[in-house]
Amino acid sequence: MPALLGLARAIDRFSSWLGILIGGVTLLMIGVGLFNVFGRFADRYLGTAFSSNSLLELQWYLFSVIFLLGGAYVLSLDEHVRVDVLYGRLAPKRRALINLLGTLLFLLPFCVIVLWVAIPWFQLSYGIQETSSDPGGLLRWPIKLLLPIGFVFLFIQGISEAIKAAGALTGHYEYRTQDELDEVAALAADVQLDRAGLDGLLVGIPDEAEEQMKNNQRKK
Repeated sequence: MPALLGLARAIDRFSSWLGILIGGVTLLMIGVGLFNVFGRFADRYLGTAFSSNSLLELQWYLFSVIFLLGGAYVLSLDEHVRVDVLYGRLAPKRRALINLLGTLLFLLPFCVIVLWVAIPWFQLSYGIQETSSDPGGLLRWPIKLLLPIGFVFLFIQGISEAIKAAGALTGHYEYRTQDELDEVAALAADVQLDRAGLDGLLVGIPDEAEEQMKNNQRKK
């Protein structure tokens, strides 16, 4: 189990790197979107040609990158939307059991089905070098390639989640939700602030005592 948990930690680190990548892509998408908005107004009132179909398609291509590649990162944080009626009230081991069964019975098989459908779909698009039907549009196969890549990453992260859930059931892993981790981090930050304030107070006490002694000596 320790070796498997080490594998899970490595997968989680990889998903964290994906999260950093997605953050950069998000900023790029915002920049392209703003350029498209201002370019459209400039084209209308100044007669320029800043806006184009390729830039418009690039914007939703970037959104697809965020959506498809970000799934594994969000899963690693346990931030996917769930209908939480009883889950949050259950003991950690029961939550781990639910996550283990859900991952093995639903998530991983679903990823396999999507890959089984998406890979031939991409191969066909790549084989004919499919492009957009709009003038100046982009190639279609790169964005279709992201679908199997995204679900491979999601499948790998699902393996990590299954390992952690199994570790929690066997007592080798402390199973916590992201909300609980956030609460621990916030509590630790409060403790650090309290310590910093106490240290400042303790540092100030000798200074005040020394100043009082100097004043007494002057009076004498």
